[in-house]
Amino acid sequence: MTREPPQVGRHPSLARLHPPLIRAEADLPDMSDRTWWEGQLDRLGEGVFSGTVGAARAAPLLARWDAQVGRLGAGDVDYTLLQAARVDWALCDVEAADGGPGESWAWRAAHGRVPGVEPDAAVQALARSQVGLFEVWPGKPTLLRGRIRGLCLRVEDPALAVPLGERGRIAALWELRIVFTRAGARLCRPPIAYPLEILPRLTRAHEQHWRDPQRGLDLMQLRRMRLQWTRARRPDVRAAFG
Repeated sequence: MTREPPQVGRHPSLARLHPPLIRAEADLPDMSDRTWWEGQLDRLGEGVFSGTVGAARAAPLLARWDAQVGRLGAGDVDYTLLQAARVDWALCDVEAADGGPGESWAWRAAHGRVPGVEPDAAVQALARSQVGLFEVWPGKPTLLRGRIRGLCLRVEDPALAVPLGERGRIAALWELRIVFTRAGARLCRPPIAYPLEILPRLTRAHEQHWRDPQRGLDLMQLRRMRLQWTRARRPDVRAAFG
């Protein structure tokens, strides 16, 4: 599929999405290795959701994921990646069960409101991380174009160094979690791949959203569709993604 490459500028400021953090810290070093950020996410998740108290924090949120997306099984395609996405969603993307707007558990940890979790620079960065479904445009650096929020980014990551395809053509459609540092955007997890055949469906959903927001598609709906698609005995993109 050939199109004009997306125009990429600075990523929009995310500061307005969250109140100021409890203190200003020196920015992180250039941790461009995705596995470093994976480790930081896992560390934060364990700090917030481990033990009896942590399990009680996570339970209502994970139940919401299961209701909206589907309960995962060990035989599911990309099971490990999906389980990580499930926990990351409960940690970073959705409000705590007793929280106000934007008050995720990662947000609380970044504000020093989770006992035992130090609100260091990594925690503060992860509290502002963004997840989305992105077109991947090969190049140096690789360009990512968000299909839900419209966020466009330049990203350098070892996983993107391998040839993905021709310049000027969309090489993949990936669900990604992105963290922002002064050195630029960084990936936090390995990608979860979606079929490129759904791009026209995403375009229609985007157009429908502006006419009637209830007819648009959000990432949770797309996650559910993908899960059903991968489980089908005869996978059919059109049937699964509507």
